[in-house]
Amino acid sequence: MNCLKNITHTTIPNDCVMDYLKIYKSIGMNTHNYEVLSPDYQAMNSQITSLDTYYFAKIFDLDITDSRLKSLIYKEVLPKNKNEQFIVNLKQAIIKIHLETDTFELFTNEIYDLYRFLYKNVLNDSKLQFRKMENKKKNRTFLSSKYVNKREELEDLIKEFKNVIDSTTYESSFVILNFYIDLINIKPFVEMNDEIALVVLYILLLSNGYESYYFVSFMQLLHENKDTFKKIVLTASFNWEEGFSQLLPLHRFFNKLSLKSFEILNEIIRDYNFDKQLNKSNNIENTINKLDEIFTKDEIRIQHPFISDSTINRTLKRMRDDDLIRPLGKGRSAKWIKLYKRENKNKLFEQLNLKI
Repeated sequence: MNCLKNITHTTIPNDCVMDYLKIYKSIGMNTHNYEVLSPDYQAMNSQITSLDTYYFAKIFDLDITDSRLKSLIYKEVLPKNKNEQFIVNLKQAIIKIHLETDTFELFTNEIYDLYRFLYKNVLNDSKLQFRKMENKKKNRTFLSSKYVNKREELEDLIKEFKNVIDSTTYESSFVILNFYIDLINIKPFVEMNDEIALVVLYILLLSNGYESYYFVSFMQLLHENKDTFKKIVLTASFNWEEGFSQLLPLHRFFNKLSLKSFEILNEIIRDYNFDKQLNKSNNIENTINKLDEIFTKDEIRIQHPFISDSTINRTLKRMRDDDLIRPLGKGRSAKWIKLYKRENKNKLFEQLNLKI
């Protein structure tokens, strides 16, 4: 817990303070954002949980082909190996996180239960354990020598985190990032410490006001800056044992990431308010008119990511009953064919009545 123990030695620069002001102005809009987007919240949330799962796998370079990864996430096919089982577990965990963020409390057992849930049927029971302390003196530091096992060290880290948060001396995200670097470096579990640390970081940000990540994929933004993120985490971990970690680059990075998420959310709300003025079913039909003669529901979803499946299905049924389209096969991946021909736009010389 070297970062949290030494947090009082850190001075927050002016640029970070200015970022706080922008972030907290956006956090103040959380309730308003929910009220605006609530009619389609479930559809939006489903998309974000899928995106978070997909890009988490990309951040950690899991050995799964892209097509197989998308099938596991979007078509819910059965997993064939341990990596694929992890993806299934991860998606269920993220869905649960979104549903129950308000009930999450940072306890050792809570993190351990999350760890076991993520790696159930992925790791052997012998590896789903807290790591034992090294007995060799050369691997023991003064700070860690009082701990018998890593569970006790994690309990002390969580206690220190809560003390700093309760003091209200530091901005919550800064305390969370100090906790995150400590969690990575104490390596409480036998395996997969970086992965569980990132999931815990995600939960802590959501539960501390950074609610834009319910509507904008946190993992996607992180993946877009993956190389920078990994370098900054290494920098922050340098000299961690001695208590001289450099957290400000990491903090600046996450401030910019959060500001970007709120900026994207504002754009989503603007577009959503505009779309709300249109009839959704007519809007979908207009999209279908522009698609190829044979099309799929997935192509419609790409154009209308925040319209629910039920609305798309109602539109398809109405157009089928009107003999405008008919299905080619059955099931989620069935294709549809138009029973009418789209009128081609006149060429420029035809519009101008030019004879060529």
